[in-house]
Amino acid sequence: MNASSLGTDWLARAAGEDPDATALVENDGTSLSYGRLDDFATREAQRIRDSGFEPGQVTLVPIGEVGGPLVVMLWGAWRARVVPMLIDHDSPLLAEWVSTLRQLSRQAPMPVAESPLHTVVLTSGSSGVPRAVRLTHDNVAAAVASSARQLGNTGDDRWLLTLPLFHVGGLSILWRSAAAGGSVVIHRSFRPRRVAAAIRAGEVSMASFVPTMLYRLLAVDPGPYSGMRAVLLGGAAANRELVERGLDAGLPILQTYGMTEACSQVATVLPGEAVESLGTAGRPLPGITIATGEAGVGEIVIDGPMVSPGYLGEPDRRGGHHTGDIGYVDDNGRLVVLGRVDDMVVTGGENVYPGRVAEVLSGYRNVEQVEVVGVPDPEWGQALVAIVVGEDISRADLEAWARERLSRHEVPKRWAFRQELPLQAGGKVDRAALDEIARGAQ
Repeated sequence: MNASSLGTDWLARAAGEDPDATALVENDGTSLSYGRLDDFATREAQRIRDSGFEPGQVTLVPIGEVGGPLVVMLWGAWRARVVPMLIDHDSPLLAEWVSTLRQLSRQAPMPVAESPLHTVVLTSGSSGVPRAVRLTHDNVAAAVASSARQLGNTGDDRWLLTLPLFHVGGLSILWRSAAAGGSVVIHRSFRPRRVAAAIRAGEVSMASFVPTMLYRLLAVDPGPYSGMRAVLLGGAAANRELVERGLDAGLPILQTYGMTEACSQVATVLPGEAVESLGTAGRPLPGITIATGEAGVGEIVIDGPMVSPGYLGEPDRRGGHHTGDIGYVDDNGRLVVLGRVDDMVVTGGENVYPGRVAEVLSGYRNVEQVEVVGVPDPEWGQALVAIVVGEDISRADLEAWARERLSRHEVPKRWAFRQELPLQAGGKVDRAALDEIARGAQ
């Protein structure tokens, strides 16, 4: 059995249909056709086999800057049916994962899902130690097909890739574009002015951003823009004001909710529904089922063919995947995410969802970004802390403004003002660093 028979070698299919079509565009403007990329991947697959790697073998792959050679190596690994386990080459956990893989290789094989493994991807670890998610060929194929039905991307699209390939958000761009026969436009790092110039020049038609990227893009060039077909915004909560600024700038912002365990997307705003979907993550992708408990609001549990069977070294999951997020599906069938289960703050006996508080605070003038967390407090049990990014903001005025719009127990008791939020390599907020700031807030 080869990768093509498993239905995930979209590269081979695209090369067969139109070998001259552009597959990759590099930073310097050089491009690589599907035919050439397919040839390079075939040679790389043979090199991997000749090096002694066996089909199904999980191999740790440290990931640095995105570029053509890295993309060739990944397609070659998938074609050789070697399972790349992707990790940031600067990760302090690199040596630990090398040791873990060695230990697992000496253990007797444990029962695994029927579909062979395709890729192992680490979760972001923003709320703790990263976990190694097993993604099968069936998971990846289902996710790509479902995303295409939701977004409608085609071979004419040019998808900007600035996300790291050690996260599923970046990887999925390679898969989705190849499946549609479209182009991937690679920027080795996120440089807002260069991204703005690429959009203005019509070099890209689709992009995937985390909120921090969108914020920085609009800060250097507020638009207006034209010619973009979709800008997926996910990876972290985005406040309504930021999304509205993007829409006003002419960017077709499609908020999305996803995770590594689902090969990226779970729910995404449909093209053309951006305005009426504000405050939501859009509709579930075809094939995804979402449950939030009998009360309607509760932990989000997902299931479907794109959902991982489990984590490396652990038994397959039973039942749906418990995301650890709280939310509900509104009357229009759109998912509303309120925050993490373990982020809910109980202050003075009252339950508070930090995401709701942050959403309200983001509406105050000059507030550019805001995060809300809870810290231990001898009087209240937990005290709500707001960490605010913005210029010329008076704490007293902001607090008074918040009291007019929030319940008494929802108004933060402590405040911290910063020039920027602490971020991880992939652009997500660093929760551990955020907690440290919150503990020092007054």
